[in-house]
Amino acid sequence: MRALQLIRLAVLLATFGSLSACRTSPLNKQEAAEWYARYAPMVRWVGYQGSDQQFHHFIARVMDDWNFIQIRRDELKVADERPYSTASSAPLYYYLVDPNRDYAKIEGKAEDEPIGTANGASPRRSP
Repeated sequence: MRALQLIRLAVLLATFGSLSACRTSPLNKQEAAEWYARYAPMVRWVGYQGSDQQFHHFIARVMDDWNFIQIRRDELKVADERPYSTASSAPLYYYLVDPNRDYAKIEGKAEDEPIGTANGASPRRSP
């Protein structure tokens, strides 16, 4: 009986431990800035995924994890706005952004250059 309880506890801890790997949370602009200030040394890149009626959606590659950032449209102006899609055939992101400059587009990557992830790894899309 004790072994069964230990197994349940281990499964529960493993489940909670994996939740941070693909975090989605609506953030206001201030919380997003605080998040980036805290994790900036570990962030490989941040990409713009598109905008819907309520949010601008961004994806961040943090070490070997993914973080989905949603900032309300009324708190952030995006100059090159694109449609957000949850379809599996949608691009991972449209272009890279700089969180230190209000998520402004980083110039330099060609528009027709494929955008994806290294080694075929792809994150789960947020609902």
